[in-house]
Amino acid sequence: MTNTPPRVHVLGLGSIGSLVAHSLAEIPRRPPVTLLLHRLSLLEGYRRNECKLGLQTTDGKFVSHGGYDFEVLHNKGWHHASLNSDHSIDPITGQPNGIATGTIEHLIVCVKATQTVAALQSLGSRLNQNSTVMFLQNGAGMIEDVNKHLFQDPKLRPNYITGVISHGVTMNKPFDITHTGFAATSIGPVPRNEPSKSDPSKPTTSNSSSYLLDALPQVPRFKCRSYDWSSIFQIQLEKLSVNAFCNPLCALADSQNKYLFTIPDICRSLMREISSVVLAMPEFQGAPGVRQRFSPEVLEQTVMGIIERTRETTCSMVWDLRAGRETEIAYINGYWCRRGRELGVPTPINDELVARIEMRTKKSE
Repeated sequence: MTNTPPRVHVLGLGSIGSLVAHSLAEIPRRPPVTLLLHRLSLLEGYRRNECKLGLQTTDGKFVSHGGYDFEVLHNKGWHHASLNSDHSIDPITGQPNGIATGTIEHLIVCVKATQTVAALQSLGSRLNQNSTVMFLQNGAGMIEDVNKHLFQDPKLRPNYITGVISHGVTMNKPFDITHTGFAATSIGPVPRNEPSKSDPSKPTTSNSSSYLLDALPQVPRFKCRSYDWSSIFQIQLEKLSVNAFCNPLCALADSQNKYLFTIPDICRSLMREISSVVLAMPEFQGAPGVRQRFSPEVLEQTVMGIIERTRETTCSMVWDLRAGRETEIAYINGYWCRRGRELGVPTPINDELVARIEMRTKKSE
């Protein structure tokens, strides 16, 4: 008799979270999947979508999957929600019933970086050292915040996986997305001890965290590959370097990525600053290839190569500023500022960009 795959919960059903949920349904031995909804009206949206999560592929086909389970957040607690409204709604109060309890085995977090701690707060009692949490988000530093505010005791923390996703996805409406750009997903385990003190050559994953590392690469559409800690951290910092240039400068100019080709000197100076931070990190001391990969010249080439492929893109921070929303600046340029202070490396350009975005955000409030 074969073992049943473990249940996977997905938190955050924007464009990336929806792609993740869709991909989970395409694992050859499909796991049971619970989608965590922050409001009950989303369940009605799923019903209107014929109880399917639909995706238009990059070649114009439409692929939909159903069979998901749901939990809905109400009064800071999670409640089971059935597609049969008679069972999911209390007829007197009109609120969801059936409190969800029990340990969450695998949780994939796709909310915005700024929402991470608040979103996990209500799930904290259901996560422990036997749980695995995958952070598939934009930015860096969310895990440090989660440890500081929710899981101070290292022995009781969940196992963590970090991920970098480069696919282009557009949200048409809830449970309806378009795969606009086929790219790649990179994932890897985070050491249970402090990463700065870890030995990347030692195993850093437990049996409980290995399921997602093994299962997600089986989905061709997701194009996912698992890496060791040192490698996934380098991939994450490369993407963070791109975002540190692209997001704030395009947001301040209210422009598409192609604007960045008009300010090459700023890119060069910013990459020198970021390179100095990376090369001072204790995580990479003695790691082969890092000094070359994160040299200012190579980093600039890497960043501008990605910008070239996305020159017609309008990055997320532009949309956030236009809408007067909170940006993820604290988890993009702010990450380089924090690490620079820790390491004694000056980061004046990143400091200025953070200050300018925060000032612009306050003006729009």
